[in-house]
Amino acid sequence: MLKNVIFVAIAALLMTGCGNQKDSFIVSTTSDKNLTETTKNIENAVQKEKFTLVNTADNKIIADEYNISIRPQRVVRFTQPQVASILISCNPTMGMEVPFKILVWGDYSGVTHIEYINPEYWSLTHNIKDKKCLDLVGQTKIAIEKAVADVTEK
Repeated sequence: MLKNVIFVAIAALLMTGCGNQKDSFIVSTTSDKNLTETTKNIENAVQKEKFTLVNTADNKIIADEYNISIRPQRVVRFTQPQVASILISCNPTMGMEVPFKILVWGDYSGVTHIEYINPEYWSLTHNIKDKKCLDLVGQTKIAIEKAVADVTEK
């Protein structure tokens, strides 16, 4: 009986997601610019927020090489080396999140989407409980939000 209750609870969680848009782990918005312009604007905006641009990967080019059809998308990778190092010192598994990433992709109707993992989710996935580390996660969240808002505000 207990196994059935646990199974139903897990199934319900998986079917409903982990929360509403405000609490979701993936932050999503759109841009009124095309994919190329939005990507360039994201690159400039993260640098304005004092991040170092690491690179931008074009996943569509890679997929095309293997004759796999995907929507156009680019991943902008960026970091703040000191912040990243401190976060990794909070928990070595934070190394999986560094460099930070923003996905820019175009759907078939021409809408450009911008998505990234909410940095607050890191505290859950990497079991971060130290106040200094949590504060840094919060500061990083605000900086990424500002960069994205720079690009999407009309």
